[in-house]
Amino acid sequence: MPKLKFQKYIASKFEECLELFELNCPAYFAEEEREDYRKFLQHDKDIYLLGYENDSLACCFGITEHNIDLCSLSWIMVQPNRHKNGFGNEMMSYFINYAKETNKKTALISTSQHANKFFEKYGAREIAFKENGWGRGMHKIDMRIDFDL
Repeated sequence: MPKLKFQKYIASKFEECLELFELNCPAYFAEEEREDYRKFLQHDKDIYLLGYENDSLACCFGITEHNIDLCSLSWIMVQPNRHKNGFGNEMMSYFINYAKETNKKTALISTSQHANKFFEKYGAREIAFKENGWGRGMHKIDMRIDFDL
């Protein structure tokens, strides 16, 4: 049974999202990514969803539509004290269902060495690796999921 209620990001949630980023930095995001995340929240027009458990922000993630066949997952994060509660699974289920419902053939994910094994559980496979790609000690791993439609 889902624990989360998802809602679309709105500007009034900016500080709440930044706080969640800070709680995940530097364990899951490089310090160098902070400004990119701020810009994403201020200017991006992608789908960005916030997952609330009992009116408290537990997680968030984005979906980017690239074209008719391709989408990607972005800025996925969970409150560190709420890891291992199934929120990652709820976000990935939402993302995969979205991709399938919109007839995507492929989904892309860019992650780090700290989360790539998580995404492998959902069929993602590594397609590129860049040492220190996100910042010092934070390697960039590009992954893809191919859907059988």
